[in-house]
Amino acid sequence: MRKNPLFSEPASSGKPLFPWKYAVTLFITLILCLIDGGLTIFLVKRGAWEANPLMRYALSVSHEYFIILKYLLTAGGILFLMHHGRRRIFRGLMTLEELAGGILLFYAGLVIYEITIYHIVK
Repeated sequence: MRKNPLFSEPASSGKPLFPWKYAVTLFITLILCLIDGGLTIFLVKRGAWEANPLMRYALSVSHEYFIILKYLLTAGGILFLMHHGRRRIFRGLMTLEELAGGILLFYAGLVIYEITIYHIVK
């Protein structure tokens, strides 16, 4: 049986199927993604500009479409990085798992930035 790197042990062993560090990284990143989406909508309504062309298009369709697309792209990307987490990139500089942690830090910084802008324009 081929082992999947996302799962630590088979279900019958009584051990968790999903490593906690993956679950926590995924959960926090997705919460920050939703906060970022809500703040982006708020700021765009007050004159800000969405820099990402794909997300700008999604905003022009509807706010719901924007949030759903943003969530699915983020979740899919993080799951992909976690699934292939042990692979090294940038000539062995880092693993994809470490890159996923970097995305979490990026989202945290982005939300802090947007909260700062929120307090300026509210």
